[in-house]
Amino acid sequence: MKTEIMEIKLRIKKSETYPFKEDDAMKIEGLPVLITGVGGPAGRSAVTYFIEKGFTVIGTDIRHVEAPVDFFYKVPAASERSFPTSLIEIIKKEKPFLLIPTVTEELHTISRLRKVIESYGCIVPVASPDAIDIANDKLKTVLIMAGNGISVPVSFDDTTPKEIIIKTLNFPIISKPRVGRGGRCVTLYWNPEELLKERRTGLIFQEFIPGEAFGINMFINRNGDVWSYVVLKKTALKDGLIGNALEVERVKRDDLEEFGIRAAQILKLTGPVDMDVRLKDDGTPVLLEIKSRIGVNVLSAVEVLDSLLIASTQEELSAAYS
Repeated sequence: MKTEIMEIKLRIKKSETYPFKEDDAMKIEGLPVLITGVGGPAGRSAVTYFIEKGFTVIGTDIRHVEAPVDFFYKVPAASERSFPTSLIEIIKKEKPFLLIPTVTEELHTISRLRKVIESYGCIVPVASPDAIDIANDKLKTVLIMAGNGISVPVSFDDTTPKEIIIKTLNFPIISKPRVGRGGRCVTLYWNPEELLKERRTGLIFQEFIPGEAFGINMFINRNGDVWSYVVLKKTALKDGLIGNALEVERVKRDDLEEFGIRAAQILKLTGPVDMDVRLKDDGTPVLLEIKSRIGVNVLSAVEVLDSLLIASTQEELSAAYS
């Protein structure tokens, strides 16, 4: 374990963005890590990372799943009243030193519980409840970002008459769940007939940005310092033009780096951050979504997890907000 942690230190130290202590490895050697949503792609990525580092991994999910964890617990959905109690009971029993939530719907509740969770000696790398509330809500994100000069898609909530949406936007038009869900339940409408048949509620309708897609992966410490930053170009998407990225490649894009950092600073985000961005025909980046958690493809941006792990040894994740 100590050798693994020291290798992490050497890899990150090249960026010269934050100091290290020689006893970092000894602080966490042999301690368990609790990861939520281990049945999902972000959760599986986190499990892979910490298993390979030799940690004891405790996993949770709302359904029974096969995951290479040491201990597994089925938990209620975040929307259920029993979720907080269930999570706290697991923390009290297993005594993890670090909790990594990977389910968007859980973030707000876990953020509100941060002080309680940390009273049991478990560090929680999440942003403030207010920041999470905005990031989880795509319409709030659009309004806040547009008001601060960040380019976003033209958007309408589902109370807008579809005739207005059709008149204002060019096809294809995209819809997504307004709150959470990542790349799931996203629909493209290619003509008015398809859009007029839509009967689901809780959606946001947006102009479709057809250009190259990118994921911006960051880790931000409690003081707002960006410790790690990786831009991933999405070279294959699950559903062709939309959906989670099936393949990515690391790219150097200074313009997207500045764009992502500006957006994160507007919300005062801390901890791991994953942003979805696409380019307009003229190359202008457009912010599609912010997830205040690790991303699906974080193993291609392993510096984010490296930073999170090292920060957990230096109390850089505690007291991120009052």
